[in-house]
Formats: sequence, structure tokens, C-alpha cells
Amino acid sequence: MNTTQRPAGVTTSLAQLLADVLTGVRRDVPAAIGTAVSAAHPAPGRGAGQLQVLAATGVGTVLPPITTGHLWGPSLLAAAGEEPIMTSDLWHDPRWPHLTLDVVRPRLPQEHHDAVSQVRGVVAVPGLWNGDGVVVLSAYLNRPADQQTLAVLARYEPLVASAITIADIATRSAEETARMVNALVSRAAIEQAKGAIMTVRRCDADEAWAVLQRASQQFNIKLRELAVALVAHLGKAPAQQPTNLNDKVTINQKARRAAELIWQALTPPGPPENH
Repeated sequence: MNTTQRPAGVTTSLAQLLADVLTGVRRDVPAAIGTAVSAAHPAPGRGAGQLQVLAATGVGTVLPPITTGHLWGPSLLAAAGEEPIMTSDLWHDPRWPHLTLDVVRPRLPQEHHDAVSQVRGVVAVPGLWNGDGVVVLSAYLNRPADQQTLAVLARYEPLVASAITIADIATRSAEETARMVNALVSRAAIEQAKGAIMTVRRCDADEAWAVLQRASQQFNIKLRELAVALVAHLGKAPAQQPTNLNDKVTINQKARRAAELIWQALTPPGPPENH
């Protein structure tokens, strides 16, 4: 169960790129007994609203079809909310009460029962792909998941999203290619927001990403909307946006206020100067 699965429709070059990423994840997360890359395509007629497994290793080859289906699970929840999901116990998490080991095992071949029974923690990290598309990088662990595991997957996720985008560009029309480039522009706003946080907090990219995640959850705003609002707040001008009006991120007053409050919290006023 250590080989990477390549579903039909995934090119050899993309499969190799994703295999390399999953190999890196398993190297940096020794407790991982399975990994998976899933994607939800926004375009009608191409699996819109569904997660398709593009690559997987270990128990990742058998669990995603179940945990991204009607039983739900961390990967589907991460895709739906566009924010990372972490659990210490996959089989007893109240966020997906119908997903239990007793329910899953009968759906799997007998040879997978022991490996699946070892799964405890899971981390699922989403990323942007082709405008409204979402790609999810997941790791299944034989121990509870923690922030260190989340940080590792957060480092690898941009490689996954970029690999899928680049591989797809070569096979698409000019209009579809423009949508993918626009998706990269949205990602650029997230990277700019992270860079600003790293500067004022004097922290690394992982901590900056965690700050954005917490703020997104606290203010109930999608992370990319918050990032665009923060960049606009810092630049005192609209952030760079996709050229296609349909792909632009709408920044409302709630997002603008959240960006303002976040920046105030990150840059508290210094002590008054002595004259």
C-alpha cells in the first residue's frame, strides 16, 4: 500500500508531480500511513461539487472515496469551508457522526481492514485551483494530528495546487487558461498577506498562515477574501484581482473591517515618545 495511485484522466507528468509531493509528505510526517490529493472542479459537467481523488498512497487509496462521499469527513469539510481541518480521532469526531470504523470496514476489502483500523488523526489542507476550484491535500496518521502536521501539509499544499494548474493549462482553451491564471492571482494576494504578517510579527510562513486561518474562522470570512481585504487595507488601494469579473473576490464592509482590526492587533501602538 505504499505505491501512488493514478486514476484515469490524470496525465503521467501530473501523476509524477503529485507522487513526489506525497512522498515528501510521508517523509516529513513519519506517522502518516496514507496520503491523498483530491480536487473539486468548479465547471459544470466536470464533476462540479464533487471531490475526485487524483493521487493517493497507503490508506489514502481506499478512505477518500468514502470520506468524500455521503458520509462526509475531513477532506470534504475542508473543501466546503476552504479552511484546514484537523482531527485527533477520525472515527469519533462529532463533525461527521456517521463516519465510524464499524460503518467503514464493511465497505472495504478485507485486506484493508487492519490498516484502516490504525488510522487516528487526519489533517486536510485546501488550496485554490482554477478560480473557484478547490484542491485538498490530506494525511492519515496512526496518532492524533497536531499543529506540526498541519504546518507540514500547509507547506506542501501550494505545490499541489500549482502542479494541477500548470498541468491543466497545457490542455485548455485560452478562456480556461485565463481562469487558471486568475486563480494564481488570487493566490498571490494570500502570499502578500502572509508576507505582511511575517514582516510585522517577525515570524515564519507557517505562523503567518496560522494567523490568517484563525482570523478567517474568528470573523467567519473566507481566507482568500480576508487576504484580499488585508492587502487592500495595507496598500490603501484595491488589491490585484483577476481580470475576469466573474472570478473577482468581492470585498464587503465586513471583510474590510476585519482586515482593519487584524492589522491593528498585529501592529499595536508603541509607547509615547518623550519630548
